Amino acid sequence: MYLANIFLARHLTIDAFDDYSVAISIVTLLSTLATLGLEKYALRLIALYIERENWSRLRGFWLFSLKTIFFFSLLLLGVLSLGLESFLAMYDADFHIAIVIYSGFLPVIALCLFLTEVVTVYGLQILALALYRFFLPGLFLLLIVSLKRFQIEVTAVSAVLCFGTAWCVTLILMVTAAKMVCPKGLRGAKADSKGKRWWLKKSLPLLISSVMMTLLTSAGTIILEVLYPSQAVVGTYAVAMQTTGLISLIGTSTNRYYLPMLVVLLERGDQRAVKALLGKRMRLIAGFIAIFLSIIGTWGQEILNLFGSDFSQGYQALFISTAGAAFSTLFSDSPYYLQFMGRNRLVVSLMSLAAISMLVLSFTWGSRYGSTGVAMAYAVPTMLLFSSLKWLAYRHMRNLFAINVQS
Repeated sequence: MYLANIFLARHLTIDAFDDYSVAISIVTLLSTLATLGLEKYALRLIALYIERENWSRLRGFWLFSLKTIFFFSLLLLGVLSLGLESFLAMYDADFHIAIVIYSGFLPVIALCLFLTEVVTVYGLQILALALYRFFLPGLFLLLIVSLKRFQIEVTAVSAVLCFGTAWCVTLILMVTAAKMVCPKGLRGAKADSKGKRWWLKKSLPLLISSVMMTLLTSAGTIILEVLYPSQAVVGTYAVAMQTTGLISLIGTSTNRYYLPMLVVLLERGDQRAVKALLGKRMRLIAGFIAIFLSIIGTWGQEILNLFGSDFSQGYQALFISTAGAAFSTLFSDSPYYLQFMGRNRLVVSLMSLAAISMLVLSFTWGSRYGSTGVAMAYAVPTMLLFSSLKWLAYRHMRNLFAINVQS
């Protein structure tokens, strides 16, 4: 994906690259909404249903989630299309048509995000990782490079069409993988979908926290487009956040591996195993972060130069945003632990406060310092948020184990 963004930055005009970056940011935010938090809830619920061998409930949750995500995606797509087309017509901003086109793939993207978590919980973490983190961006890169070979103009529209096509192919493979690796007891089970409202009620806090996290990472590009329409500062920040996103991948990918195991160990009350699991995760991610920070500190400027001379001024934004992402990556398991243990209101409140702070600070600091100001607006609330969540998770776990020992 990073190579694809370098290719696009070098072959698109500043206006087109800004248009592409804003389209990706907006649809990323919408896809987070479209899943209704069911993909994150699946990490907990499916693991529990498999542990208890409750196949009928698992099948019911599976079918309910697929239908709900698909139809809610269509609803969001309709609302966005009507609202955005009216807005673009009002301001005669036809060059943003890439947003409308890419949003047409929203149902595909949302279902793919859900199935990634499902395949992971089924035990094939490497397969889910390969499809979502390697095949999808690899196919996207292949498609956009092929545009030049077939003498098709590389534009924001053609880029998002290639990305949407890659999502469609990935979804087909995800569905195939999910059917092949599902537990044997699930295949012949009759679906039990009782308690749909309960599933949604439990998933909504995860949805809100995911939306708030997406706002923290993606809203800056949209805000800069409002403050500096079609200027290099928008693409500069987008490139900085794409580079920062490389370390964030470590947090999200390892969460898919560790969280289902954490849920099962908490269900069993195995204190030693829980501590060993979290310690192993912490050491692994801390090592990756140390390496990444060293690379950014040493070769950050050279990395930005890969995108072209227009993006070489983004080193400060890159370093600041990397510092914020390091905290969110290292402690990214904390909000999920707290929510799995019923501390939804606390997590949602803190994440909402951080997101609102980021939005306010982005408009204030962004108007003064450009991409560096928005990077600061992202990093400061993110550091405070995840440091607080980690401390709260540690305190909750310590008290939980103390109560269990006394019992």
